Amino acid sequence: MALRFRLPMLLLLALPAALPAQERAPRRGPRPSVGGEVGYSRSDLGGPDAQRVRSRQGALTGVYMQLPLTGPLSIRPEILFALKGGQVQADVEGGGTVELDIGLAYLELPVLLRAGPRRGRFRPVVFAGPAPSLQIGCDVQIADPNTPVSATCQETELPAFRQFDVGLVAGGGLEMRWPQSALALEARYTTGLRSVLDDVDVRNRSFGIVLSLTF
Repeated sequence: MALRFRLPMLLLLALPAALPAQERAPRRGPRPSVGGEVGYSRSDLGGPDAQRVRSRQGALTGVYMQLPLTGPLSIRPEILFALKGGQVQADVEGGGTVELDIGLAYLELPVLLRAGPRRGRFRPVVFAGPAPSLQIGCDVQIADPNTPVSATCQETELPAFRQFDVGLVAGGGLEMRWPQSALALEARYTTGLRSVLDDVDVRNRSFGIVLSLTF
């Protein structure tokens, strides 16, 4: 009769030993995530040849994918619609000046290396990376209170703006995490690495405040 109870007793003795093994199973690391962002920016045209240029209002909106790397690092490629440009004082024939509001629209593709803690509800983050961009629009508005005029750059006598630009992005912010999502408020500065015109050195510059939601 004792043999009948030996097998169940062995199973009961082995069960507690098996449970810790399941608890020691390796935890999964951070998973890739996607998100969207929208922001406000102030932009202008800087550089050695930029004269009488003031900033103008701009905008940022787009989507991204965030890919975890080792430790606190991750990489985030983005696809953004970015409005840049500046307000320029231009001389007119017969004397006087007129203000031109030049708006440059870009499809921007930043690739950002980000660093921040993996744990905690509130997480500071810093980031930097290159941002190539393709110009998809160029508009000019003559800020004349008597006869305001809007036109595309091709319809004016302005020099042709280059279709391709590349910049450098750097910034930081604060991220608030939930189990499956995150909300972040970030500031970023973008400076152009090449002139937007052929014959003079005039470069895009912009500062933006961005709100992003990650899933």
